[in-house]
Amino acid sequence: MKTIKYFSLVLFAAIFLVSCAKDGDLITTDGGGEVALNGNTADIVLDYNRINDLALTLHWTDNGELTLSNPLVAAPDGATTNILQLSGDENFESVYEILKDKGIYYHQFTVYELNAVINQLGFADGVASRLYIRIKSLLGANMPERYSSIMTIKVTPYKIDKTLGYILDSSKQETGVMLASVESDGVYSGFVGAGGWYNFFLKEGDGVIWGNDGVTGMPFALSSESTQWNFWYPGQSGCYYTIVDTKAKEWSALFIEKLTLGGDLTGDMEYDRKKNRWFYTFDADQSGNFSITIKGTGKQYDVQTGTDDALAVSREVAFGEEGGKIVFGTVSNAISINFPSKGQMTLFLDLANPKEWICGIETGGGEVEEVPQKLFISGIDDGISGNWTFDRYLTLYDKDNRAYSGVINVKSLWGYRFYLAHNEWNPYYTMAVGGTAEKGTLVMNGEGNIAAPSEGVYLLDVSMEKLTYTTTAVSAVSYTGFNDNWALTDMSETETPGVYVATVNITAATPWGFQIVLNKDWNQLFGCGDGVLVYKRNKGNPSVDLTAGTYTLTVDLCAGTYSIK
Repeated sequence: MKTIKYFSLVLFAAIFLVSCAKDGDLITTDGGGEVALNGNTADIVLDYNRINDLALTLHWTDNGELTLSNPLVAAPDGATTNILQLSGDENFESVYEILKDKGIYYHQFTVYELNAVINQLGFADGVASRLYIRIKSLLGANMPERYSSIMTIKVTPYKIDKTLGYILDSSKQETGVMLASVESDGVYSGFVGAGGWYNFFLKEGDGVIWGNDGVTGMPFALSSESTQWNFWYPGQSGCYYTIVDTKAKEWSALFIEKLTLGGDLTGDMEYDRKKNRWFYTFDADQSGNFSITIKGTGKQYDVQTGTDDALAVSREVAFGEEGGKIVFGTVSNAISINFPSKGQMTLFLDLANPKEWICGIETGGGEVEEVPQKLFISGIDDGISGNWTFDRYLTLYDKDNRAYSGVINVKSLWGYRFYLAHNEWNPYYTMAVGGTAEKGTLVMNGEGNIAAPSEGVYLLDVSMEKLTYTTTAVSAVSYTGFNDNWALTDMSETETPGVYVATVNITAATPWGFQIVLNKDWNQLFGCGDGVLVYKRNKGNPSVDLTAGTYTLTVDLCAGTYSIK
Protein backbone atom coordinates (compact mmCIF):
# COMPACT_ATOMS: atom_id res chain seq x y z
CA MET A 1 0.00 0.00 0.00
CA LYS A 2 1.24 3.46 -0.81
CA THR A 3 2.43 5.42 2.20
CA ILE A 4 0.14 8.36 2.94
CA LYS A 5 1.94 11.53 3.95
CA TYR A 6 0.47 14.74 5.26
CA PHE A 7 3.55 16.76 6.08
CA SER A 8 6.69 18.42 4.74
CA LEU A 9 10.04 18.16 6.49
CA VAL A 10 11.16 21.28 8.32
CA LEU A 11 14.85 22.10 8.10
CA PHE A 12 16.33 23.75 11.12
CA ALA A 13 19.52 25.57 10.24
CA ALA A 14 22.03 25.91 13.04
CA ILE A 15 20.67 23.04 15.13
CA PHE A 16 23.33 20.45 14.31
CA LEU A 17 26.09 22.84 13.24
CA VAL A 18 26.18 26.44 14.46
CA SER A 19 29.03 28.93 14.25
CA CYS A 20 29.90 30.34 17.65
CA ALA A 21 31.81 33.39 18.82
CA LYS A 22 35.05 31.74 17.72
CA ASP A 23 35.31 30.23 14.21
CA GLY A 24 35.46 26.49 14.29
CA ASP A 25 33.46 26.00 17.52
CA LEU A 26 30.70 23.44 17.19
CA ILE A 27 27.39 23.37 19.01
CA THR A 28 25.77 19.99 19.18
CA THR A 29 22.56 18.50 20.49
CA ASP A 30 21.52 14.99 21.27
CA GLY A 31 17.97 15.82 20.14
CA GLY A 32 14.75 16.24 22.05
CA GLY A 33 13.70 14.14 24.97
CA GLU A 34 12.38 10.61 24.72
CA VAL A 35 8.68 10.37 23.91
CA ALA A 36 6.32 8.29 26.02
CA LEU A 37 3.10 7.49 24.16
CA ASN A 38 -0.02 6.68 26.18
CA GLY A 39 -3.70 6.07 25.60
CA ASN A 40 -6.49 3.55 25.91
CA THR A 41 -5.28 0.07 24.93
CA ALA A 42 -8.60 -1.75 25.37
CA ASP A 43 -10.12 -3.44 22.32
CA ILE A 44 -12.21 -1.07 20.19
CA VAL A 45 -15.26 -2.11 18.19
CA LEU A 46 -16.35 0.72 15.91
CA ASP A 47 -20.08 1.19 15.40
CA TYR A 48 -21.48 3.06 12.39
CA ASN A 49 -24.48 4.14 14.48
CA ARG A 50 -22.16 6.08 16.81
CA ILE A 51 -19.85 7.72 14.30
CA ASN A 52 -19.60 11.02 16.21
CA ASP A 53 -18.61 9.40 19.51
CA LEU A 54 -15.02 9.59 20.74
CA ALA A 55 -13.19 6.34 19.91
CA LEU A 56 -9.56 6.90 20.90
CA THR A 57 -7.48 9.50 22.73
CA LEU A 58 -3.68 9.50 22.45
CA HIS A 59 -1.23 11.70 24.35
CA TRP A 60 2.52 11.83 24.57
CA THR A 61 5.23 13.62 26.53
CA ASP A 62 6.65 17.01 25.55
CA ASN A 63 9.90 16.64 23.61
CA GLY A 64 9.99 20.18 22.19
CA GLU A 65 12.85 21.52 24.33
CA LEU A 66 16.42 20.81 23.15
CA THR A 67 19.61 20.63 25.21
CA LEU A 68 22.65 22.13 23.44
CA SER A 69 26.31 21.53 24.18
CA ASN A 70 26.84 25.25 24.78
CA PRO A 71 24.44 26.43 27.53
CA LEU A 72 24.96 30.04 26.46
CA VAL A 73 23.24 29.39 23.14
CA ALA A 74 19.44 29.17 23.14
CA ALA A 75 17.71 26.49 21.09
CA PRO A 76 14.70 27.55 19.01
CA ASP A 77 11.33 26.93 20.62
CA GLY A 78 9.38 23.94 19.37
CA ALA A 79 12.22 22.76 17.14
CA THR A 80 11.00 19.16 17.15
CA THR A 81 8.39 18.08 14.63
CA ASN A 82 6.13 15.23 15.80
CA ILE A 83 4.23 12.95 13.44
CA LEU A 84 1.62 10.47 14.61
CA GLN A 85 2.00 7.18 12.72
CA LEU A 86 -0.57 4.37 12.47
CA SER A 87 0.02 1.07 10.72
CA GLY A 88 -1.41 -2.39 10.30
CA ASP A 89 2.01 -4.03 10.69
CA GLU A 90 4.60 -3.76 13.42
CA ASN A 91 7.35 -2.72 10.98
CA PHE A 92 5.31 0.27 9.76
CA GLU A 93 5.85 -0.62 6.10
CA SER A 94 2.43 0.84 5.27
CA VAL A 95 1.65 3.87 7.35
CA TYR A 96 -0.91 6.64 7.82
CA GLU A 97 0.75 9.81 9.13
CA ILE A 98 -0.69 12.90 10.83
CA LEU A 99 1.51 15.95 11.30
CA LYS A 100 0.92 17.59 14.67
CA ASP A 101 1.31 21.31 15.23
CA LYS A 102 4.17 22.39 17.46
CA GLY A 103 3.18 22.39 21.11
CA ILE A 104 0.34 19.87 20.60
CA TYR A 105 0.92 16.56 22.35
CA TYR A 106 -2.37 14.74 21.96
CA HIS A 107 -4.78 13.51 19.28
CA GLN A 108 -8.37 12.32 19.41
CA PHE A 109 -10.29 10.20 16.90
CA THR A 110 -14.04 9.95 16.56
CA VAL A 111 -15.48 6.60 15.52
CA TYR A 112 -15.88 7.91 11.98
CA GLU A 113 -12.31 9.28 11.77
CA LEU A 114 -10.64 6.15 13.16
CA ASN A 115 -12.66 3.90 10.88
CA ALA A 116 -11.63 5.99 7.86
CA VAL A 117 -7.94 5.70 8.80
CA ILE A 118 -7.89 1.96 9.27
CA ASN A 119 -9.95 1.51 6.11
CA GLN A 120 -7.15 3.24 4.18
CA LEU A 121 -4.68 0.91 5.90
CA GLY A 122 -6.57 -2.07 4.44
CA PHE A 123 -8.21 -3.52 7.55
CA ALA A 124 -10.93 -6.08 6.83
CA ASP A 125 -14.48 -5.00 7.66
CA GLY A 126 -15.88 -6.59 10.82
CA VAL A 127 -12.58 -8.29 11.74
CA ALA A 128 -10.57 -7.43 14.86
CA SER A 129 -7.02 -6.54 13.76
CA ARG A 130 -4.02 -5.06 15.49
CA LEU A 131 -3.33 -1.35 15.02
CA TYR A 132 0.22 -0.20 15.72
CA ILE A 133 0.78 3.42 16.79
CA ARG A 134 3.92 5.46 17.45
CA ILE A 135 5.31 9.00 17.36
CA LYS A 136 8.06 9.89 14.88
CA SER A 137 10.11 12.96 15.86
CA LEU A 138 12.23 14.99 13.45
CA LEU A 139 14.80 17.72 13.97
CA GLY A 140 16.19 18.19 10.46
CA ALA A 141 17.90 16.58 7.53
CA ASN A 142 21.12 15.98 9.42
CA MET A 143 19.54 14.45 12.49
CA PRO A 144 18.34 10.86 12.80
CA GLU A 145 14.61 10.21 13.25
CA ARG A 146 13.47 9.25 16.70
CA TYR A 147 10.54 7.02 17.58
CA SER A 148 8.46 6.48 20.67
CA SER A 149 7.63 3.04 21.95
CA ILE A 150 4.91 1.28 19.92
CA MET A 151 1.39 1.16 21.26
CA THR A 152 -0.86 -1.71 20.12
CA ILE A 153 -4.68 -1.83 20.03
CA LYS A 154 -7.13 -4.32 18.57
CA VAL A 155 -9.69 -2.49 16.41
CA THR A 156 -12.76 -3.87 14.62
CA PRO A 157 -13.89 -1.56 11.80
CA TYR A 158 -17.37 -1.32 10.38
CA LYS A 159 -18.09 -1.69 6.66
CA ILE A 160 -17.64 1.50 4.69
CA ASP A 161 -20.27 2.10 2.04
CA LYS A 162 -18.67 3.81 -0.96
CA THR A 163 -21.78 3.49 -3.08
CA LEU A 164 -22.90 6.90 -1.79
CA GLY A 165 -21.28 10.33 -1.70
CA TYR A 166 -22.71 12.89 0.70
CA ILE A 167 -23.27 16.52 -0.27
CA LEU A 168 -22.00 18.83 2.49
CA ASP A 169 -22.82 22.51 2.82
CA SER A 170 -20.21 25.28 2.87
CA SER A 171 -19.57 24.54 6.57
CA LYS A 172 -19.02 20.85 5.75
CA GLN A 173 -22.23 19.76 7.45
CA GLU A 174 -24.38 17.03 5.87
CA THR A 175 -27.39 18.23 3.88
CA GLY A 176 -29.20 14.92 3.33
CA VAL A 177 -28.52 15.10 -0.42
CA MET A 178 -26.50 12.24 -1.93
CA LEU A 179 -24.88 11.10 -5.16
CA ALA A 180 -24.47 7.41 -6.05
CA SER A 181 -21.51 5.32 -7.16
CA VAL A 182 -23.10 2.01 -8.11
CA GLU A 183 -19.71 0.42 -8.86
CA SER A 184 -18.06 1.89 -5.73
CA ASP A 185 -15.38 3.24 -8.06
CA GLY A 186 -15.17 6.84 -6.88
CA VAL A 187 -17.43 8.22 -9.61
CA TYR A 188 -20.59 9.69 -8.06
CA SER A 189 -23.64 10.94 -9.94
CA GLY A 190 -27.19 12.07 -9.37
CA PHE A 191 -29.54 15.03 -9.50
CA VAL A 192 -29.17 18.01 -7.18
CA GLY A 193 -31.65 20.84 -6.72
CA ALA A 194 -29.32 23.80 -6.35
CA GLY A 195 -29.72 27.53 -6.04
CA GLY A 196 -27.64 29.87 -8.15
CA TRP A 197 -23.98 29.74 -7.08
CA TYR A 198 -24.79 27.13 -4.43
CA ASN A 199 -21.51 25.87 -2.95
CA PHE A 200 -20.79 22.49 -1.39
CA PHE A 201 -18.31 19.71 -0.68
CA LEU A 202 -18.60 15.95 -1.31
CA LYS A 203 -17.74 13.40 1.39
CA GLU A 204 -17.06 9.76 0.53
CA GLY A 205 -17.96 6.89 2.80
CA ASP A 206 -14.37 6.59 4.02
CA GLY A 207 -14.42 10.17 5.27
CA VAL A 208 -12.40 11.76 2.44
CA ILE A 209 -13.83 15.19 1.60
CA TRP A 210 -13.52 16.60 -1.92
CA GLY A 211 -13.70 20.25 -2.88
CA ASN A 212 -12.50 22.54 -5.60
CA ASP A 213 -8.76 22.71 -6.32
CA GLY A 214 -7.68 25.64 -4.18
CA VAL A 215 -4.24 25.92 -5.80
CA THR A 216 -5.27 26.58 -9.41
CA GLY A 217 -8.73 27.86 -8.52
CA MET A 218 -10.03 26.27 -11.73
CA PRO A 219 -13.80 25.62 -11.53
CA PHE A 220 -14.81 21.95 -11.69
CA ALA A 221 -11.32 20.72 -10.71
CA LEU A 222 -11.21 18.42 -7.64
CA SER A 223 -8.91 18.32 -4.64
CA SER A 224 -8.94 16.53 -1.29
CA GLU A 225 -6.02 18.56 0.08
CA SER A 226 -6.30 21.09 2.90
CA THR A 227 -5.96 23.91 0.33
CA GLN A 228 -9.34 23.01 -1.20
CA TRP A 229 -12.20 25.45 -1.69
CA ASN A 230 -15.88 24.57 -1.89
CA PHE A 231 -17.41 23.55 -5.23
CA TRP A 232 -19.92 25.97 -6.71
CA TYR A 233 -22.71 25.64 -9.27
CA PRO A 234 -23.36 28.19 -12.04
CA GLY A 235 -25.74 31.10 -11.52
CA GLN A 236 -29.04 29.42 -12.51
CA SER A 237 -31.25 27.84 -9.88
CA GLY A 238 -32.79 24.48 -10.68
CA CYS A 239 -32.05 20.84 -11.45
CA TYR A 240 -28.46 19.77 -12.11
CA TYR A 241 -27.33 16.29 -13.14
CA THR A 242 -24.05 16.18 -11.23
CA ILE A 243 -21.06 13.88 -11.73
CA VAL A 244 -18.12 13.98 -9.32
CA ASP A 245 -15.24 11.85 -10.63
CA THR A 246 -12.63 11.48 -7.89
CA LYS A 247 -10.39 9.41 -10.18
CA ALA A 248 -10.20 12.02 -12.95
CA LYS A 249 -10.37 14.78 -10.31
CA GLU A 250 -13.06 16.61 -12.23
CA TRP A 251 -16.77 17.21 -11.79
CA SER A 252 -19.54 18.46 -14.07
CA ALA A 253 -23.02 19.96 -13.80
CA LEU A 254 -25.67 19.48 -16.49
CA PHE A 255 -28.37 22.10 -15.91
CA ILE A 256 -31.78 20.69 -16.96
CA GLU A 257 -33.54 23.70 -18.46
CA LYS A 258 -36.79 22.03 -19.53
CA LEU A 259 -38.61 18.67 -19.56
CA THR A 260 -41.53 18.02 -21.91
CA LEU A 261 -44.03 15.15 -21.88
CA GLY A 262 -45.02 13.27 -25.03
CA GLY A 263 -47.05 10.23 -25.99
CA ASP A 264 -50.43 9.82 -24.26
CA LEU A 265 -49.79 12.91 -22.10
CA THR A 266 -48.34 16.18 -23.37
CA GLY A 267 -47.15 19.33 -21.64
CA ASP A 268 -44.20 21.01 -19.92
CA MET A 269 -43.21 19.77 -16.48
CA GLU A 270 -42.36 22.01 -13.50
CA TYR A 271 -39.50 21.50 -11.08
CA ASP A 272 -39.76 21.50 -7.27
CA ARG A 273 -36.19 22.18 -6.13
CA LYS A 274 -36.86 21.44 -2.47
CA LYS A 275 -38.25 17.97 -3.19
CA ASN A 276 -35.92 17.43 -6.17
CA ARG A 277 -38.69 16.29 -8.45
CA TRP A 278 -40.41 17.30 -11.69
CA PHE A 279 -44.21 17.21 -11.92
CA TYR A 280 -47.15 17.86 -14.22
CA THR A 281 -50.74 18.33 -12.99
CA PHE A 282 -53.61 17.43 -15.33
CA ASP A 283 -57.23 16.20 -15.46
CA ALA A 284 -57.48 12.54 -16.42
CA ASP A 285 -60.49 11.68 -18.63
CA GLN A 286 -60.23 7.99 -17.85
CA SER A 287 -58.28 5.45 -15.86
CA GLY A 288 -56.00 2.81 -17.33
CA ASN A 289 -52.47 2.20 -18.58
CA PHE A 290 -50.79 4.87 -20.68
CA SER A 291 -47.42 5.40 -22.36
CA ILE A 292 -45.42 8.61 -22.06
CA THR A 293 -42.03 10.02 -23.02
CA ILE A 294 -39.95 12.61 -21.16
CA LYS A 295 -37.48 14.71 -23.15
CA GLY A 296 -35.72 17.98 -22.52
CA THR A 297 -32.76 20.27 -22.99
CA GLY A 298 -29.80 21.11 -20.83
CA LYS A 299 -26.55 23.01 -20.60
CA GLN A 300 -23.32 21.24 -19.72
CA TYR A 301 -20.76 22.93 -17.43
CA ASP A 302 -17.34 21.36 -16.76
CA VAL A 303 -13.61 22.12 -16.59
CA GLN A 304 -13.63 23.31 -20.21
CA THR A 305 -16.53 25.74 -19.81
CA GLY A 306 -16.21 26.82 -16.20
CA THR A 307 -19.37 28.56 -15.00
CA ASP A 308 -19.53 30.81 -18.09
CA ASP A 309 -23.06 30.54 -19.52
CA ALA A 310 -21.80 31.56 -22.97
CA LEU A 311 -19.44 28.57 -23.06
CA ALA A 312 -21.91 25.99 -21.70
CA VAL A 313 -22.67 23.23 -24.22
CA SER A 314 -26.32 22.55 -25.15
CA ARG A 315 -27.42 18.93 -24.64
CA GLU A 316 -30.49 16.86 -25.41
CA VAL A 317 -31.65 14.90 -22.37
CA ALA A 318 -34.27 12.20 -21.86
CA PHE A 319 -35.67 9.74 -19.34
CA GLY A 320 -36.86 6.26 -20.18
CA GLU A 321 -37.71 2.89 -18.71
CA GLU A 322 -35.46 -0.17 -18.88
CA GLY A 323 -36.07 -3.35 -16.93
CA GLY A 324 -38.71 -1.65 -14.82
CA LYS A 325 -36.31 1.12 -13.76
CA ILE A 326 -36.13 4.78 -14.78
CA VAL A 327 -32.92 5.62 -16.65
CA PHE A 328 -31.38 8.88 -17.79
CA GLY A 329 -29.61 9.64 -21.04
CA THR A 330 -30.26 11.12 -24.46
CA VAL A 331 -32.85 8.66 -25.82
CA SER A 332 -36.41 8.69 -24.46
CA ASN A 333 -37.75 5.16 -24.14
CA ALA A 334 -41.47 4.90 -23.43
CA ILE A 335 -42.52 4.83 -19.77
CA SER A 336 -45.67 2.93 -18.76
CA ILE A 337 -47.96 4.77 -16.33
CA ASN A 338 -51.26 3.72 -14.76
CA PHE A 339 -53.93 6.34 -14.14
CA PRO A 340 -55.87 4.92 -11.16
CA SER A 341 -59.02 6.95 -11.79
CA LYS A 342 -60.48 9.95 -13.51
CA GLY A 343 -59.99 13.44 -12.07
CA GLN A 344 -57.08 15.69 -11.17
CA MET A 345 -53.76 13.84 -11.16
CA THR A 346 -50.11 14.74 -10.83
CA LEU A 347 -47.44 12.90 -12.79
CA PHE A 348 -44.12 13.13 -10.97
CA LEU A 349 -40.49 12.25 -11.67
CA ASP A 350 -38.77 11.92 -8.28
CA LEU A 351 -34.96 12.24 -8.47
CA ALA A 352 -34.15 12.50 -4.75
CA ASN A 353 -32.79 8.94 -4.36
CA PRO A 354 -29.69 8.69 -6.59
CA LYS A 355 -29.94 4.88 -6.61
CA GLU A 356 -33.57 4.74 -7.74
CA TRP A 357 -35.47 7.38 -9.69
CA ILE A 358 -39.25 7.05 -9.66
CA CYS A 359 -41.89 8.08 -12.17
CA GLY A 360 -45.42 7.79 -10.81
CA ILE A 361 -48.94 9.20 -10.39
CA GLU A 362 -50.60 10.75 -7.37
CA THR A 363 -54.06 12.20 -7.00
CA GLY A 364 -54.54 15.96 -6.63
CA GLY A 365 -52.34 18.89 -7.54
CA GLY A 366 -48.60 19.13 -7.23
CA GLU A 367 -48.07 22.85 -6.87
CA VAL A 368 -44.85 24.13 -5.37
CA GLU A 369 -45.47 25.85 -2.06
CA GLU A 370 -45.05 29.60 -2.28
CA VAL A 371 -42.47 30.86 0.17
CA PRO A 372 -42.93 34.44 1.47
CA GLN A 373 -40.08 36.78 0.55
CA LYS A 374 -40.22 38.54 3.94
CA LEU A 375 -40.45 37.46 7.57
CA PHE A 376 -41.89 40.29 9.66
CA ILE A 377 -40.83 41.13 13.23
CA SER A 378 -42.87 42.98 15.81
CA GLY A 379 -41.57 44.16 19.17
CA ILE A 380 -37.90 44.19 18.27
CA ASP A 381 -37.71 48.00 18.14
CA ASP A 382 -40.65 49.17 20.24
CA GLY A 383 -38.14 51.04 22.41
CA ILE A 384 -37.51 53.22 19.34
CA SER A 385 -40.85 53.29 17.49
CA GLY A 386 -43.01 53.17 20.60
CA ASN A 387 -45.26 50.42 19.15
CA TRP A 388 -45.36 46.88 17.85
CA THR A 389 -45.40 47.35 14.07
CA PHE A 390 -44.60 45.38 10.90
CA ASP A 391 -41.94 47.87 9.80
CA ARG A 392 -39.03 45.53 10.50
CA TYR A 393 -38.52 42.35 8.53
CA LEU A 394 -35.95 39.78 7.40
CA THR A 395 -35.42 38.84 3.74
CA LEU A 396 -35.51 35.34 2.23
CA TYR A 397 -32.04 34.16 1.15
CA ASP A 398 -32.44 30.34 1.06
CA LYS A 399 -35.74 29.10 -0.34
CA ASP A 400 -35.09 25.43 0.41
CA ASN A 401 -34.66 26.06 4.14
CA ARG A 402 -37.05 29.02 4.14
CA ALA A 403 -34.14 30.93 5.68
CA TYR A 404 -34.33 34.66 6.30
CA SER A 405 -31.75 37.19 7.43
CA GLY A 406 -31.28 40.87 8.10
CA VAL A 407 -29.52 43.39 10.30
CA ILE A 408 -31.77 45.07 12.86
CA ASN A 409 -31.21 47.98 15.24
CA VAL A 410 -32.57 46.29 18.35
CA LYS A 411 -34.19 48.09 21.28
CA SER A 412 -36.92 45.83 22.59
CA LEU A 413 -38.92 46.39 25.77
CA TRP A 414 -40.79 43.07 26.01
CA GLY A 415 -39.21 40.72 23.47
CA TYR A 416 -40.49 40.07 19.96
CA ARG A 417 -42.24 37.61 17.59
CA PHE A 418 -42.04 36.56 13.92
CA TYR A 419 -44.94 36.77 11.43
CA LEU A 420 -45.32 35.34 7.92
CA ALA A 421 -47.51 38.10 6.48
CA HIS A 422 -47.73 41.87 6.81
CA ASN A 423 -50.25 43.04 9.44
CA GLU A 424 -51.43 39.46 10.10
CA TRP A 425 -51.02 38.79 13.81
CA ASN A 426 -51.91 35.11 13.59
CA PRO A 427 -50.13 32.77 13.22
CA TYR A 428 -47.03 34.01 15.02
CA TYR A 429 -43.81 32.32 16.08
CA THR A 430 -42.20 32.72 19.46
CA MET A 431 -39.47 31.09 21.55
CA ALA A 432 -39.70 27.48 22.65
CA VAL A 433 -38.58 26.42 26.12
CA GLY A 434 -34.80 26.61 26.49
CA GLY A 435 -34.27 29.47 24.04
CA THR A 436 -32.08 32.48 24.77
CA ALA A 437 -31.53 35.92 23.28
CA GLU A 438 -28.68 34.44 21.20
CA LYS A 439 -30.30 31.31 19.74
CA GLY A 440 -33.16 28.89 20.12
CA THR A 441 -36.08 27.03 18.61
CA LEU A 442 -39.33 28.59 17.43
CA VAL A 443 -42.85 27.39 18.19
CA MET A 444 -46.05 28.51 16.49
CA ASN A 445 -48.54 30.43 18.67
CA GLY A 446 -46.61 29.63 21.84
CA GLU A 447 -46.59 31.49 25.13
CA GLY A 448 -44.53 34.62 25.71
CA ASN A 449 -42.06 36.32 23.38
CA ILE A 450 -38.59 35.69 22.03
CA ALA A 451 -36.02 37.07 24.47
CA ALA A 452 -34.36 40.15 22.98
CA PRO A 453 -30.65 40.90 23.26
CA SER A 454 -29.42 44.15 24.77
CA GLU A 455 -29.71 47.35 22.75
CA GLY A 456 -27.53 47.40 19.64
CA VAL A 457 -27.16 46.31 16.01
CA TYR A 458 -27.58 42.57 15.36
CA LEU A 459 -27.56 40.11 12.47
CA LEU A 460 -30.62 37.82 12.67
CA ASP A 461 -30.67 34.47 10.84
CA VAL A 462 -33.91 32.45 10.94
CA SER A 463 -34.87 29.13 9.35
CA MET A 464 -38.63 28.59 9.20
CA GLU A 465 -37.97 25.10 7.84
CA LYS A 466 -35.92 24.07 10.87
CA LEU A 467 -37.68 26.55 13.20
CA THR A 468 -34.41 27.95 14.53
CA TYR A 469 -33.05 31.45 15.08
CA THR A 470 -29.72 33.07 15.95
CA THR A 471 -28.76 36.67 16.76
CA THR A 472 -25.19 37.94 16.43
CA ALA A 473 -24.00 41.37 17.56
CA VAL A 474 -22.32 43.34 14.77
CA SER A 475 -18.96 44.42 16.18
CA ALA A 476 -16.96 44.96 12.98
CA VAL A 477 -17.70 45.52 9.29
CA SER A 478 -15.19 45.02 6.46
CA TYR A 479 -15.15 45.17 2.69
CA THR A 480 -13.23 42.90 0.32
CA GLY A 481 -12.81 42.34 -3.42
CA PHE A 482 -12.02 45.80 -4.77
CA ASN A 483 -9.03 45.74 -7.18
CA ASP A 484 -9.43 41.93 -7.03
CA ASN A 485 -7.88 42.09 -3.56
CA TRP A 486 -9.66 39.75 -1.14
CA ALA A 487 -8.06 40.88 2.09
CA LEU A 488 -10.49 42.32 4.65
CA THR A 489 -10.41 46.12 5.07
CA ASP A 490 -12.14 47.65 8.09
CA MET A 491 -14.97 50.16 7.66
CA SER A 492 -15.79 52.95 10.13
CA GLU A 493 -18.97 53.15 12.19
CA THR A 494 -21.07 56.31 11.84
CA GLU A 495 -23.51 57.95 14.24
CA THR A 496 -26.37 56.18 12.48
CA PRO A 497 -26.78 52.58 13.77
CA GLY A 498 -25.88 50.06 11.09
CA VAL A 499 -24.27 52.57 8.72
CA TYR A 500 -20.55 52.19 7.96
CA VAL A 501 -18.24 54.08 5.61
CA ALA A 502 -14.78 53.59 4.10
CA THR A 503 -12.53 55.26 1.56
CA VAL A 504 -11.80 52.96 -1.39
CA ASN A 505 -8.90 53.60 -3.75
CA ILE A 506 -9.58 52.05 -7.15
CA THR A 507 -6.30 51.17 -8.87
CA ALA A 508 -7.21 48.06 -10.86
CA ALA A 509 -10.15 46.08 -12.23
CA THR A 510 -12.73 44.52 -9.89
CA PRO A 511 -13.96 41.69 -12.15
CA TRP A 512 -15.66 39.60 -9.46
CA GLY A 513 -17.38 42.38 -7.58
CA PHE A 514 -16.98 42.97 -3.86
CA GLN A 515 -18.46 41.74 -0.58
CA ILE A 516 -19.23 43.03 2.90
CA VAL A 517 -18.12 40.79 5.79
CA LEU A 518 -19.38 41.11 9.36
CA ASN A 519 -17.22 40.40 12.41
CA LYS A 520 -14.40 39.19 10.12
CA ASP A 521 -16.39 35.97 9.75
CA TRP A 522 -16.66 34.70 6.16
CA ASN A 523 -19.89 32.90 7.09
CA GLN A 524 -21.46 36.33 7.71
CA LEU A 525 -21.01 37.95 4.32
CA PHE A 526 -23.19 39.96 1.97
CA GLY A 527 -22.81 39.96 -1.79
CA CYS A 528 -23.18 43.34 -3.47
CA GLY A 529 -24.92 44.33 -6.68
CA ASP A 530 -27.25 47.08 -7.94
CA GLY A 531 -26.98 48.87 -4.62
CA VAL A 532 -28.40 45.94 -2.66
CA LEU A 533 -26.79 43.64 -0.07
CA VAL A 534 -27.61 39.93 -0.47
CA TYR A 535 -26.81 37.66 2.48
CA LYS A 536 -24.49 34.69 1.79
CA ARG A 537 -24.14 35.46 -1.92
CA ASN A 538 -20.43 34.69 -2.24
CA LYS A 539 -20.49 34.06 -6.00
CA GLY A 540 -21.97 35.88 -8.94
CA ASN A 541 -21.47 39.43 -7.71
CA PRO A 542 -21.41 41.81 -10.68
CA SER A 543 -18.11 43.41 -11.64
CA VAL A 544 -17.44 46.96 -10.46
CA ASP A 545 -16.76 49.30 -13.38
CA LEU A 546 -15.06 52.32 -11.83
CA THR A 547 -12.28 54.48 -13.20
CA ALA A 548 -9.15 54.83 -11.13
CA GLY A 549 -9.64 57.20 -8.23
CA THR A 550 -10.80 57.61 -4.65
CA TYR A 551 -14.39 56.80 -3.65
CA THR A 552 -16.52 56.67 -0.52
CA LEU A 553 -18.25 53.35 0.13
CA THR A 554 -21.32 53.67 2.38
CA VAL A 555 -23.08 50.57 3.67
CA ASP A 556 -26.47 50.66 5.43
CA LEU A 557 -26.81 47.21 6.98
CA CYS A 558 -30.28 47.82 8.42
CA ALA A 559 -31.66 48.95 5.06
CA GLY A 560 -29.67 46.31 3.15
CA THR A 561 -28.20 48.88 0.74
CA TYR A 562 -24.88 50.44 -0.25
CA SER A 563 -23.53 53.25 -2.41
CA ILE A 564 -20.17 54.14 -3.99
CA LYS A 565 -19.58 57.82 -4.74
